[in-house]
Amino acid sequence: MIDCLPKAQSGMKLGEILIQLGQITPEQLDAGLRAQETAGGRLGTHLVELGFIGTDQLSLALSRQMGVPAALERHFSRADPTIVAMLKASLAVRYLAVPLAASRNGVKQVVAAMAAPLDGLTVDDLSFALGARVEPLVAGEIVIARNIMRLYGAEVNIKTRRSLITPVQFLGSGLVKGPLTSRIPTPTSAAPSASTRTSSTPAPVPSERTAGMRYARTPTPIPTPVRNLAPPSPPSQPRARSPGPGPVVSLEDAIHRLAVAQHREQLADVVMDFMRGYFGCGMFLLVRDGQARVWRGFAPGIQEAAIQTIAFPISMPSCFRLAHDRRTSFRGLAPAEGGKLQHQIWKYLHCGEPSQVVVVPVQVKNRVLNLVYAHAADGGPLPEGPVTDLQALCAAVSSAYVRMIQKLKAEDLATNVPER
Repeated sequence: MIDCLPKAQSGMKLGEILIQLGQITPEQLDAGLRAQETAGGRLGTHLVELGFIGTDQLSLALSRQMGVPAALERHFSRADPTIVAMLKASLAVRYLAVPLAASRNGVKQVVAAMAAPLDGLTVDDLSFALGARVEPLVAGEIVIARNIMRLYGAEVNIKTRRSLITPVQFLGSGLVKGPLTSRIPTPTSAAPSASTRTSSTPAPVPSERTAGMRYARTPTPIPTPVRNLAPPSPPSQPRARSPGPGPVVSLEDAIHRLAVAQHREQLADVVMDFMRGYFGCGMFLLVRDGQARVWRGFAPGIQEAAIQTIAFPISMPSCFRLAHDRRTSFRGLAPAEGGKLQHQIWKYLHCGEPSQVVVVPVQVKNRVLNLVYAHAADGGPLPEGPVTDLQALCAAVSSAYVRMIQKLKAEDLATNVPER
């Protein structure tokens, strides 16, 4: 299934490779760059939409640039429906990936077409979601998006790298609003009107003229499992509770669920179920490539799908940055220097400024994978018990990550043991 490929040319930009291969002219490259600067998105997408190259030509050029085998249209047309069904549509959109087939080593190794095969954390996430080791192929974003529509019936806005159902996202220091479809009801209360949401244009991705291709970077290695991450002993007395919007899930029950979880999605579900019983607002954020984005979240008067569109650079001053950089929990009044970002988030969540927040990092070794945020339903002080339990739960999530990584490595070794 995997085609032979030339040596990676990671130092070259996509446009240069296409010119070198004789696929486009310098004038066509300029036209593509102008379209990219106007509308955002990836250069290859515009070159395909302008009719200068085909989708297979784009994927082969990306393959040459990254040194990763290309996923061609014939590979997508032969995709195994059973393997495709292993990944939920929402995750296919999130990761811009399509699983195509089980490798010759069996279902524990899956060949998947990806828009970002050199992003080690994305490959990691996809492996956890599939419960199998991923062998990545590369294809252009436009190719992935078209096949997600064909195979899953889910639309993707490839210029923003998000599903078309997402109403808003954070980029830099400002809110950027994008299109909505009727599949998600308009949030009530102080939510922006539909006309406001659809009138703005998503912020463009930096063009190839001003920035190198994001794909060409060193893959992120799988974190080395560490010791001393066992969850603390459960508390012997019931904790004081701050009213939340969901049923109470005890720390003991949550840690038990983490101990038997098989996929990364389950870890986020456990944390959110616990927080809903004790806090008025909660968010479980992914941290990668200098960005933090909400993976799960809840707040009064707003859909969870809308909360999941919040994203921002972790380098921006905020309570999130303090917890991330210090590798320890932040609790208290959110720092004044982070007011710009924090107030944007609270405004979007329909919350006033809380008097106390907590942000807990989830880390493996010294690498922060997640940040967990919460504040009380009334925006007031946080009770000691639930905060302490949340910190213990996040330590247990770290242990669950290590267990899953060790399991994947053990299965990989077992699969590749040579016969005697």
